[in-house]
Amino acid sequence: MDASARPLTRRARVTWASLFTLLNALIAIAIVASYAPWSANPGGTLGKAYLAIALPGHFLAFGALTMLPALLIGLWPRRTRALTVAAVVCQGLWLCLLLVDAKVFALYRFHINALVLNMVFGGALHDQVSLSWTNWLQVAGVLVAVFIAQGLLAWSCWRLLPARLPQRVLTATLLVAALVMGVGQLATAYYDARGERAVVSQWAYIPWAQPITAKRQMRALGVPVLQPASALPDPRFSELDWPLAPLRCQSHQRRNILMVVMESLRADALDPQTMPNTWALAARSQVFDHHYSTGNATRFGLFGLLYGLPGGYWQPMLAEQRGSLLLQVMKQQGYALHIHGSAPLYSPEFDRTAFADVRDLLQTAPSALSVAERDRHVVQTLQAEIKASPPGTPWFGFAFLDATHAPYHMPKDYPPLVSPMAPDIDFLALDNDHDATPERNRYRTAVHYADSLLGELLQGLRDAGMDENTIVLVTGDHAEEFNDLGLNYWGHNGNFSDYQLQVPFVLHWPGRDAAHDARMSSHEDWVPTVLRHALGCENPLEDFSTGQDLLAPAPPGTRSLLVESWSQRGIRHGHDTYVFDKFGNATALGANYLPLPVQQPDTASVRDAWDALTRFRRH
Repeated sequence: MDASARPLTRRARVTWASLFTLLNALIAIAIVASYAPWSANPGGTLGKAYLAIALPGHFLAFGALTMLPALLIGLWPRRTRALTVAAVVCQGLWLCLLLVDAKVFALYRFHINALVLNMVFGGALHDQVSLSWTNWLQVAGVLVAVFIAQGLLAWSCWRLLPARLPQRVLTATLLVAALVMGVGQLATAYYDARGERAVVSQWAYIPWAQPITAKRQMRALGVPVLQPASALPDPRFSELDWPLAPLRCQSHQRRNILMVVMESLRADALDPQTMPNTWALAARSQVFDHHYSTGNATRFGLFGLLYGLPGGYWQPMLAEQRGSLLLQVMKQQGYALHIHGSAPLYSPEFDRTAFADVRDLLQTAPSALSVAERDRHVVQTLQAEIKASPPGTPWFGFAFLDATHAPYHMPKDYPPLVSPMAPDIDFLALDNDHDATPERNRYRTAVHYADSLLGELLQGLRDAGMDENTIVLVTGDHAEEFNDLGLNYWGHNGNFSDYQLQVPFVLHWPGRDAAHDARMSSHEDWVPTVLRHALGCENPLEDFSTGQDLLAPAPPGTRSLLVESWSQRGIRHGHDTYVFDKFGNATALGANYLPLPVQQPDTASVRDAWDALTRFRRH
């Protein structure tokens, strides 16, 4: 009698499903092992050991999730055929996805994501990859082979199933599987806290890895934090081909450069009442009226601003600890670097990304101070360092102010800019019916306080006679929403609308006339502009950035911007936004962030985004 057709207890079915899942997990590991660098791993012995620990837990977890629908279908019918068929379908589709992902990774060095899926099902892929009929036959042959193999494996598992299996054996097996998964995640959290490049670099090889990070907890447990060398890894093992050519830079101007970035700074906060000092600076500067961050969270907003690249490059830059070219060139040209954060610059991991080459220079305000006091400490310390700069030595100043982050901080007894002002922020009270006026007024008051600190910094430049030789940028990492859309969005990291992406961008460049620029500009544009015009880099921008030159005329046509968040990726095209979720579904939204009548994303925009995400990856 066919084992899959006879009635069996639920415990026997769970045992069979566990065995089937285990064998498929081994196949999944073999697929990933086929392209993982075992013989020449950039992490050496430690990297290979971590992969050997992490892969079993990773694929046991994914295999269990894949088997769950089959168990839900097959545990209750009298016969087990439903369980067998459902398991074969689920695990077969899962392995097919892994095989496709392996090919994508071999070509582009990243795993299948929302943009790839949309290109496949939305038609834009045809502009990039053309498959012949023989290719499609090969694909069909692989699919058939996978499902035939799955059927044979399922039959073999029924044959191997013992007539009687003690409950303790099954329980012990499941506990061992849970232990394997737990050990892998614990190792991930431990080595992440230590900043161990040999381990972090392995995440790129694990499909859809979701590494557990617990830096604060590990620090509290006394885990020593290593400071890995900032030198680049062996380029033979790099996932990145960036820059495409060595930079050729020589500047004779040697201007000072000051960047002031305020947390969650909305574009409409730039007015004479809320930001009088920035407003006065804007009157003699270039103001980009339609400027967008590269993401709706600090991680991706600052990334674009400091690299000139989309946030989609965050993970490989982190894995390889590749610092910003802007910092590298300034360091080569003898700039004194003064880098200050009100909040720690290691969370997110800017000490291992943009500032990887200068992490020993990072300064964070004392945590014992309030947020408002930390901002003042940052400004006063930066002022003192600038004032002490040796004559003739150019300097770079970076101040990241945090008072404008929720719940919006200011010194005690700081007068409200407008009333009524919320005394604090009750996040539980924020809903679609809530009147945001008090919270918005508190936010504006916090911005006013941060702007007053900027005023002190600018006055210090004037007093020192440095203002006419200093490039000054004032902007935000991203914006902040107060249910402006009427869709119950608050704060940031929720959508890609203007209210969470559009920020002020005031650029004072000595010798250039004040003007308002109506082009659509991006955080990606800052680095190429400074490298070309302040640091004398002669390379084409395409060698190192996806941004544009802000001091050159705007290119014709409508520009598409690639933007990033924790769980989604978006393309801004004019007033429209195409949002891609992690499953590849695309939603086309208008300026009001409501679905458009035509849901098909603009093909050219998707193609441009694809080019931006793959331009600096090894093929």
